Amino acid sequence: MKKIVTILFLMAGCILFSGCGSEQQVVSDEPVCLSNTLTDQAMEAAQAVLLKMHFDIEKYDTQARYIRTRPLSGAQFFEIWRQDNASASSAAQANLHTLRRVVELDFTPQNTTTCIQCRAQVLRLSIPERPIEGASRMGGAFTESSSRYQTLEVDQHKQAQIEWIDAGTDHDLEQKILKLIQRNIEKGAAQ
Repeated sequence: MKKIVTILFLMAGCILFSGCGSEQQVVSDEPVCLSNTLTDQAMEAAQAVLLKMHFDIEKYDTQARYIRTRPLSGAQFFEIWRQDNASASSAAQANLHTLRRVVELDFTPQNTTTCIQCRAQVLRLSIPERPIEGASRMGGAFTESSSRYQTLEVDQHKQAQIEWIDAGTDHDLEQKILKLIQRNIEKGAAQ
C-alpha cells in the first residue's frame, strides 16, 4: 500500500514539474509588414477586423496612421460569438475577473509596404472590500447589500477607490488581430 501511495506521489510530482521544463514561448513585439499594401487599405482592413470582433472604434486618424478602440469588456464563457479571448488563459482570466481590453494599432508606411504594430492593453477592475463580519454578511462585502435586499450601489467613499488597474498586454490577442488583418488584406487582394 505504501509503495502505491509513493508511486502516485512521484507520478503527480513528475506531472506537475513537466510543464515547467518545457521551452518557454517567446512572444515577438515585431510589427507585421504587408507588402504591396497602402496604409489606407491596411487601416480599412483593420477597422473591419476590429468591428467584427465587437470593438468600437474610439479614434481613427488617417493622418497619424493610428486606430484606438474603446474598452471592451472581456467575453464570458457563454458568449460564444465573442472573439476577444484569444487563448484559454485569457478566457479563464475574463471569467474570473472583470476585464476590459483596449486595442491600439500603429501603421508605418515604407515604400509599397505597410507595417502594423498592435498593442492590446488589459485592464482589471479593482473594488475595495469591506471587512466581512460573518458568512451571513457576505452579500455586503462590496456594496450596501443585506441578506434580504441585494443592491449594486456602492457608498461614495468606496466609489472613489474603484479603479481599473493595468494588467499588462494580451500578446495572443495582438497576434490574432494581426493575422486577421493580414488575412483580410490577402482576401481583398485576391478579389
